[in-house]
Amino acid sequence: MSLYEANYRRWLPEDRKAPILDLGCGQGDFVRYLHSLGYRNITAVDHDKEAIAALQGIEGVSAIQARADAAFLKGLKRKWALIVAKQMIYYFDRREAPTFVRGLANALVEDGRLVVEIFNGALLSSRFTELKDPGILTAYTENGLKRLLEANGLEVEELEGVRTGSGALYRALQAIWFELYKALLILERGRDDELPRIGSKSLIAVARRA
Repeated sequence: MSLYEANYRRWLPEDRKAPILDLGCGQGDFVRYLHSLGYRNITAVDHDKEAIAALQGIEGVSAIQARADAAFLKGLKRKWALIVAKQMIYYFDRREAPTFVRGLANALVEDGRLVVEIFNGALLSSRFTELKDPGILTAYTENGLKRLLEANGLEVEELEGVRTGSGALYRALQAIWFELYKALLILERGRDDELPRIGSKSLIAVARRA
């Protein structure tokens, strides 16, 4: 099963003509996945000129080169059944992010959904992720992401780790390491509600308008 099948399929609209917005679409893998399922009302946005050029001409896909920020969302002047912000929200600093999230909430239809995927800022390796990409401005833990969304017009339906399809042995070792890591955090901080529950490399949150 592909990563999109495992993590995104159940959140897709039933109507193949429903408007879907993919922000920070990159090379367009998710757009092509949607297209393969028959969706034909997709808008893909990215600042990378070559990435957008590669999506031009695909039936039912509007590809736009732009910075996907709050001003851009407001300028579209339409509502979306599904908005996907995959591995991009951390490129906004803490002053910009709330405005951007409010823009996402306002851009949803009444029963629309927002799906946000980010790397897990609670892990020891998150610092490595930040440092290898100088564009990353803000890392989020699961609690930080939930607060960001719910303080800005959204209600989180689900927040979990991204399912990667890794083998059983790897998952078992990862689970053991995560329990040891949490034990170290308890020794350092004591028990509190901020301790991470999710040990996956990436987080995925699904939200509706509040």
